[in-house]
Amino acid sequence: MLWFGKRDSEQTEEAAVSEDAAQEAVTEKPKKARLVKLLVFLAVIFLLGYSVFTVVSQQAQVAQLRKESEAIQKKITAEKQLHDEYARLLKTDNEDEYMEKIAIEKLGYAYPNERRYYIVNNGA
Repeated sequence: MLWFGKRDSEQTEEAAVSEDAAQEAVTEKPKKARLVKLLVFLAVIFLLGYSVFTVVSQQAQVAQLRKESEAIQKKITAEKQLHDEYARLLKTDNEDEYMEKIAIEKLGYAYPNERRYYIVNNGA
């Protein structure tokens, strides 16, 4: 039987070839879909890992900066106390008292009849 100039055997051969091509296309689609899903999954895992790494490293930096800030605050407090001491000394008219204090505490001077005793530890 001829239908549009083709024989039945040719139609069945073409149908078989087209079925094979369709079968290959069907098997290709799941492979491509699996590949796309795998790539998306790997991209999500990579982004999650990068995010976690970034958050952890930033937390470490924040902790380090807080420690540095505390150390600087301690230095500021000490310098303010020293500044207040100097301001107090400048307000007083009696410099002799300050010079005597420095001579005794820092320079090791003593009064003529004063005896100083030093405690020496022999490492025990």
